[in-house]
Amino acid sequence: MTPALKRHLVAWRQLGPRRGTVAAARRAVAPLRGRARELRLRLRPLRAGPEEVQRALGHQDPRGLLVGRVAAALPTVAELGRRVNRDEALRRRVVELATPVVAHRFDLLGSGPTELGATIDWQRDFKSGRSWPLVHISRITINYPDGSDIKVPWELSRFQHLPVLGAAHRATLERRWLDELGAQLVDWIQHNPVEFGANWACTMDVAIRAANWVATLVLLGEQAADEPWFAAVLESLLLHGRFIRAHLEWAPVRGNHYLSDIVGLLIVAALFSHGPEGREWIDFATRELIAELRHQVRADGCDHEASIPYHRLVAELFICGIRAADVLCPGAVTASDRARLEAMLSFVADYTRPDGLAPQIGDADDGRLLPLEDYGHADPRCHLHLFRQAGRPYRAGTRHAAYPHGGYWVMRADEMFVIVRCGDVGLGGQGAHAHNDALAFELAYRTQPMVIDPGSFVYTASATERNRFRSTAFHSTLQIDRAEQNPISPQALFAMADRRRAEALAWEPDAERPSFTGCHHGYEALADPATHTRRLELDRAICALRITDTVRSDGSHRLDWAFPLSPCQVEVAPGRVLARYPSGVELELSARDLSFSVESGWFSPSYGRRLSTPFVRATKLSQRGEDVTEIILRAKR
Repeated sequence: MTPALKRHLVAWRQLGPRRGTVAAARRAVAPLRGRARELRLRLRPLRAGPEEVQRALGHQDPRGLLVGRVAAALPTVAELGRRVNRDEALRRRVVELATPVVAHRFDLLGSGPTELGATIDWQRDFKSGRSWPLVHISRITINYPDGSDIKVPWELSRFQHLPVLGAAHRATLERRWLDELGAQLVDWIQHNPVEFGANWACTMDVAIRAANWVATLVLLGEQAADEPWFAAVLESLLLHGRFIRAHLEWAPVRGNHYLSDIVGLLIVAALFSHGPEGREWIDFATRELIAELRHQVRADGCDHEASIPYHRLVAELFICGIRAADVLCPGAVTASDRARLEAMLSFVADYTRPDGLAPQIGDADDGRLLPLEDYGHADPRCHLHLFRQAGRPYRAGTRHAAYPHGGYWVMRADEMFVIVRCGDVGLGGQGAHAHNDALAFELAYRTQPMVIDPGSFVYTASATERNRFRSTAFHSTLQIDRAEQNPISPQALFAMADRRRAEALAWEPDAERPSFTGCHHGYEALADPATHTRRLELDRAICALRITDTVRSDGSHRLDWAFPLSPCQVEVAPGRVLARYPSGVELELSARDLSFSVESGWFSPSYGRRLSTPFVRATKLSQRGEDVTEIILRAKR
């Protein structure tokens, strides 16, 4: 049985005989329907004439809409415009960011600064050289086994660089920014007919693109309406809204894709809020936004995708969406909904390390909705922009914090920071963005990260690297007999069954030595089943983290520990490792009965980039019954 057939059978069983058969029948006829749709659209491409656009606008002057209701629905965009007017340093920065955009020089998803030439090929992954054909989206192939990555043309066509050009024009009133902005919009619209090519294949990216186009028009204000390209952009935005409404990425268990669709639709609807379509979009998107807040955000404020970087994206989407809904549909968002959003921000404050960056637990692809002046220079591991977008100050976390629904525990004491992962795989057991990281942790001292989560690196561009970065051996946890906590498949890069069933056993934040204890069952599938229990305890007296790993099994097993370190120099001695960091801080790892070694590993600070870093490894054979190992990680000032 092929992997594809196996996946279809699993999906059929999950839906049940009746719904599964209907879904299978739809899949069978989908190629025929797609080809018929393509033929119709080649004969009659989707358009919206001037009168149709005016009806959609409710016969309102778009000038007034952009500086009025649309700007009010995007308060962070409007605030950027005001800050550009009064802040000389910000004016210099947006000009600096806009300069390479005018030169068609982009640095996206680990590409490094790359010249795209006088004419941009919007269908091309400029990292690998592959271009996607301009065929109907029903015939677009997302993945090729050649190292290409469709996320590159998607990222470029999100147009998150466009508000930078708008801000640069606002800062200087120079025509070059405005001319480039219009030229790119006209060229993109001409070479990306609706429903054709890579850039219509994912509704999430359509929605984020539309949001950034609207944000750019808000920054330009009334002047946008005087440009020769304005009518074409209004028409395209109307078509974007219609596309999103017709191609929503809904599923019984939903994540950031569907949420992006809803928020993008709401932002486009602000422009057309006086017309019947726009009003229907607003009512629909607001209802769905509130429903998704309750569906996607757990009771403790954690996004349900088992990923801290995706928590950042989802929080941004909810913040921007709710602020738009407050203007477009006043009174719809309840106090309890706002409390859940506040819990999301509390989680951000608690998981942010003392260096201001977030652990990369779970998947990371640098996704944003409206980066604005952060475009091209902000570290994607910094999540503090969320507080600015929410209109509230950031206050650094200082407390122990437990997020049992999300599966995260944070301990802070005497300038030490520890975050422990002990939760499910997210998305209702689908595990799309989870890693094999049960009982893994990050450790920092003052502003120095010590033990880290290596991140994600890439998705479909390399199944091998995708699976390496989400494997058990790439996380600071214990591996038994070199087995995975959960099965990992090269054919299912966005799925992970929850075999491990991680459990929190004890949480003692107020003890003299604050501690967390958890276990998981991922190794009970071995020939001699084994259970891993880990206790992490902060010993403030010696500025150390004590780890006690207990393996219970009737058999003897090979035990392998991994400690991915942030870049440092490492010395190995019997029973001991000393890591020296560039900041001058040292970390000593010691254990009586372990054999330590160091190998070169990787960590990925952002999507598509990986840097060499030391991985400390340790190994031993366990005893039958109950095997206990204590490891001490001591920070030295």
